[in-house]
Amino acid sequence: MATDCCWKNNSSGNLLQYDFLPPSHWSSERVAAEQSAIAALLEGEDSDGGAPAWLTLARRLPSALRTALIAELHAGNQLAGIASQGWPNDGSIVANMRERFSAARQKPPPGVAWRAPNDPHYAREELSQKVDAVEFLIIT
Repeated sequence: MATDCCWKNNSSGNLLQYDFLPPSHWSSERVAAEQSAIAALLEGEDSDGGAPAWLTLARRLPSALRTALIAELHAGNQLAGIASQGWPNDGSIVANMRERFSAARQKPPPGVAWRAPNDPHYAREELSQKVDAVEFLIIT
């Protein structure tokens, strides 16, 4: 089950950053199982308000973009980190994936745009959704 043991809080002040760092002794199958558990948590609702901070942040992604994230996790991609650091807009949330997109690139959910900037200083690919003036991203 996805627990806080794998999530490192690299936040500083109002800048939130959580990174998924599994123990080095975990097999690739164990990491995949953990990522599947993350997808299940994202599909569920927080009923008691006791969700870990990284999950609370991930659940703030707009619905269509969160659907794309879940599709990527089910396709075997891994969530490497999630942040809200005031970029590209105040209130933006950026999720980082380990690999290029597979499921979401082929057919992004309505309201989600895909592009491939292939910029080594930024991202190979991105999925984005704007809500009002705030852009939310998933990047590889």
